[in-house]
Amino acid sequence: MSPPKKFINDPKDAVDELIQGMLLQYPNKLRKLQNHHVLLSSEINHEKVNLLSGGGSGHEPSHAGWIGKGMLTGAILGGIFASPSVASILAAIRAVTKVGEGKGCLLIVKNYTGDRLNFGMACEMANSEGRLCRMVIVKDDCALPRTKGITGARGVAGTVLVHKIAGAAADRGMDLDAVASIAQTAADSMGSLGVALDAVTIPGATTTNDRLDDKTIEIGLGIHGEAGIRQSALLSCDDLAKEMITTINAFG
Repeated sequence: MSPPKKFINDPKDAVDELIQGMLLQYPNKLRKLQNHHVLLSSEINHEKVNLLSGGGSGHEPSHAGWIGKGMLTGAILGGIFASPSVASILAAIRAVTKVGEGKGCLLIVKNYTGDRLNFGMACEMANSEGRLCRMVIVKDDCALPRTKGITGARGVAGTVLVHKIAGAAADRGMDLDAVASIAQTAADSMGSLGVALDAVTIPGATTTNDRLDDKTIEIGLGIHGEAGIRQSALLSCDDLAKEMITTINAFG
């Protein structure tokens, strides 16, 4: 079987080339943090809460595409489907905060084990340095129950809405506790559900992931290819919409 087709040069260079492309497209709005896969706004205001997010690459435009006024101050980019390192996250926090002054930084993190561990550790280290930092967890995926905690509902499409809501609160001059509270309330109040026609094939894979044949879809498939609620024969848009709304309404 021939390897899957991708519009990509070399998988090992994908994140670096993504960053290069963003900097070429927005030369006056973005800058790269030296020695790290971190993109930051060219204008950082310590008189308001700065927002950082990130995670594994491969979900573009998340998260680098959400840097801007009323949104993120910066994004930390891991490898394809891989959490960014603690060192890179901490470097980003240091870049947008000051020791003992300013309004601090809010980390908006999706509910995946690696992201929670690495962002959480960086947050603790930043606070130990005297930098104000808080973390909000987004877990809007209705394919899994929230009650399972770190292995439960995943952070998916709803994350961008949390960016926007937290960004609006920060732009109003609210303090870190208030921005974090608003962001967490928003995250806890939303649900989403995805439907996939095909399974995920990671760049660099030698074969195509053929879990789903031409007549099968998966309801609730995870953004890294994790199992969803169930596989199904292809449904009409009306029937799919009914199932998605019913599932989201039951999520609570």
